[in-house]
This record gives sequence, structure tokens and C-alpha cells, in this order.
Amino acid sequence: MPETMFEHVGGEETLRKLASAFHHAVMDDPLLAPLFAYSGQQHAENLTKYFTEVFSGPPLFTEELGGFEYIKNRHARLRITEQQRTRFVELMLRAGEEVGLPTDERFQTAWRTWVDRAAGFSMKASHLTDEQLAEVHSSLGRWDW
Repeated sequence: MPETMFEHVGGEETLRKLASAFHHAVMDDPLLAPLFAYSGQQHAENLTKYFTEVFSGPPLFTEELGGFEYIKNRHARLRITEQQRTRFVELMLRAGEEVGLPTDERFQTAWRTWVDRAAGFSMKASHLTDEQLAEVHSSLGRWDW
């Protein structure tokens, strides 16, 4: 069986470090801090669960927080701009470098693609109408190669 992204990065402990590094970066960033002001340290914990699940580890984010619907509703009405989306991607990738995520091309290509897609979804979700927010969507999904 091929190695999952979860196994490739070293499991939950690495993802916890990634979530913490990213959380601290956004809280120090004047462009993004207002979007995360509500969250406190809980954001890093939730992000660890998110990464654990999408990297093909245990489905903690869905089981404990509600998965895809939680993300959609957490981003609702934030009105994320393209500049904020771009900064999000930049800070997430930098956090990955800081914590020593794998540097092999296979991982880095997948990692960059998925971070960009996730940021795009978050931006899109932040502009949904009430009617669109009421629609129930599919599962969270898994990041793969």
C-alpha cells in the first residue's frame, strides 16, 4: 500500500507543529489577523485535526467538529479578498518550511496544490449567500498525491 501524506510528513506531531507555526504567523500578520481574531489557540488545535484528516490520518476534524460544514460556516461572511488568500498561502507554505515538511518534489507539488485549493475554497465560502450556506455539502475529503 502506498504511503499516505500523513505518514510521509511524520504524523500528527508534525502537523501539530505546522498548525501552531501557521497560527502564530497569521496572528502576527496585519492583513490576516482580523480574520482569525475570534479563534485564539483553539484555531491551532482545530487546524491540527483538519490536517490530520485531510492528510489521511484519523478523521478527527469530521468526528469532533463536523467536517466540511464546519469549515464552510466558519468562513461565512468573512469576505476574504484575493490579497488575503494569497497571503494565507504564502504563510502556510512558509510554516511548512519552518517545521521541516518534506522537501521532495512529489510532496511539495501536492502540498502547494492542496494549500492553494483550500485557500480558494475558504475565499469562495466567505462570499456565499445565506441560501448557499444552507446547502449541505459533501465530506471533507483527503489530500493525495
